[in-house]
Amino acid sequence: MQFSLCIDSIYPKENLREKLIRIKQAGFKFIEFWDWRDKNFELIINSGLKVSNFSGNRISSLILDNKEKIIQEINTSIDIAKRLKCDRIMLLSDILEGDGSVKTNLLSSEKKLLCLYDNLRVLVEVAKKRDIMLVIEPLNTLKDHKNYFLDNFLITLELIQSIDSEHLKILYDIYHMQIMEGNVLETIQKYHRLIGYIHVANVPYRCEPWTGELDYKFILKVLSKVYSGFVGFEFFVKEKSFTYEKLYKWIHSIDF
Repeated sequence: MQFSLCIDSIYPKENLREKLIRIKQAGFKFIEFWDWRDKNFELIINSGLKVSNFSGNRISSLILDNKEKIIQEINTSIDIAKRLKCDRIMLLSDILEGDGSVKTNLLSSEKKLLCLYDNLRVLVEVAKKRDIMLVIEPLNTLKDHKNYFLDNFLITLELIQSIDSEHLKILYDIYHMQIMEGNVLETIQKYHRLIGYIHVANVPYRCEPWTGELDYKFILKVLSKVYSGFVGFEFFVKEKSFTYEKLYKWIHSIDF
């Protein structure tokens, strides 16, 4: 497995230049982020760190907007990915507000699902043509992302299976899916071939992996037997003693 740090959740107010230096000095090789529009690409490119993933659609909804608007944003995001030599981008079913919620709308769940399926089929063709992987993320609606449509792993799985493309997989966020459904380790073991990225944060605080109800050392050790892709640490710092070095040492203390 390869490990990446989300620079938008971990110390979001830290100076980007200093953050990248500290992350690299700690021993990490990869970063990820949410919206690319507020990022200094030159700093990132020259940091010596590689980008493993970022959000592809922050202004277009896969269940509300027309295909032209969605394709335009995804193509622009792919342009950025190529510039950063990043080979995957993350998709969300909805546009998130500042507090993480989604504005209510009057579409039925059936209509939303159909629109999502139709748009993903089109985006897969774009991804295939431009040689990039799309990873779509289910989120929790009980705590962090009220009204977000795609909050169920099995529905996401059915979408991926029905479209059946190597250019579309699931971003499995252990924090979100533990809140919604639990049974995370068995789910990953069973469906790991359809998972293209994994996010890590502990429950219930969405914080460091060693603080909370999940035994992440056990989870990651078992996970390493079936999954060799990226694990992205997308959490908010809770401990005053947290450092990038502490996280790096914690990861490498696991008996893989």
